[in-house]
Amino acid sequence: MTIDKALYHLKEYETTTGVVLSAESVAQLRKTFGAVLTLRPGPRETWDVTASSYVGHIELSDAIFHIRPKLKVETLWNWLTWAYDISSLRFQPPVMSVGELTGNSEWLVLFFIKECFAIWRKGLRAEYEQQEQAIGEVRGQLRVAPTLQKWMKQEYRFVCAYDEPTWQVKENKLLYAGIRHMVRKRYRNEEIGRELEKLLRLFESVEKGQMERVTLPVSVSEQVAELARVRITRLNRQYARALSWLTLYWKMTQLSTHEGNIFCDSFILDMNELFERYIARRLEEGLRMYGIEVQTQPRYWLAEANRLRIIPDLILKNRSGREIVLDAKYKTRTERSGNPDVYQMLAYMTARSTSSGILLYAAGLERVDKIRNTDKKIYQWSLGIDEWTDRESQDERFERIVQHIVSMLEEK
Repeated sequence: MTIDKALYHLKEYETTTGVVLSAESVAQLRKTFGAVLTLRPGPRETWDVTASSYVGHIELSDAIFHIRPKLKVETLWNWLTWAYDISSLRFQPPVMSVGELTGNSEWLVLFFIKECFAIWRKGLRAEYEQQEQAIGEVRGQLRVAPTLQKWMKQEYRFVCAYDEPTWQVKENKLLYAGIRHMVRKRYRNEEIGRELEKLLRLFESVEKGQMERVTLPVSVSEQVAELARVRITRLNRQYARALSWLTLYWKMTQLSTHEGNIFCDSFILDMNELFERYIARRLEEGLRMYGIEVQTQPRYWLAEANRLRIIPDLILKNRSGREIVLDAKYKTRTERSGNPDVYQMLAYMTARSTSSGILLYAAGLERVDKIRNTDKKIYQWSLGIDEWTDRESQDERFERIVQHIVSMLEEK
């Protein structure tokens, strides 16, 4: 029996009132989605629900929450394609509205399916592993001593060591794990389920079904970590797009839970993380030609005995070793919000013994602060992004930022 569910629409940081939820849904939201939605008791056994910096879709047993970003679809899509290196779609958004982009994962799964079938047609990547077996004819390298031992027992077979191809390589295992997870979900487009079932059968057909017994990481966070460890080379380049889609899929669905009879499906995008990844990838691309290295999420200790750990977003370093610390802030800079961020940046700069730091905001006012009695300067820059900003304006702004950074690192 289909249960009618109340649908609630919110934007980032927006509050909706009068929300009716079961005790199970309240517990599920607080346990799993506490960072996404904040609940406060309202009048007559209702709830006030406030969104944070996450966007997407949460489905509970009795309610659905659709959280939309403040940005327009072209901007959000541009950030996604940069952050997850899906360059082939950078200028061709596959969806026409923010609602489509954040409403469910079906468009993402469709792109993943397309790439998996393309890989299958080209041939799954295989590696060779050495096997040693007693066989009826000589193959590879004959192992003389073990063969003679068998002959003495009247077992007239040859013990040989030879290389055998195996398709159980990391890339195939990760794609298979993604397919297995996706096939369990419900889709409005029934064709998606059929195509996933077809893919599952194809992957399970290799090596006489051995893929089914592959040991896979048990949690989504482990899957994401495994994907991050895959390095794209000329040997596995055909997997690049599929693995990018899979990384985005795991990131956006990792809060889904299925406990007992409580179904809680999600498609959630952390806008803070997306903004940081977008900034990092764009700076890597723009600064590479100037010989400037972009180090992401480096960990350092501020106090002695490793007692105070700090993790700046980016370290920008030129060939001579001169560097700038950069922290991306997915928010609008105001005079009120600036001070805590400046103190945080000052800690980063102190730990790194560098004189320049950049706080890069999504929007807001700009300024430069010279720290008294030091040689340190903190630049507070803005991308000037709002719901009306187009891609061309963002590109122009980014080019100016790149040139500013190059000039700062070239200063004597």
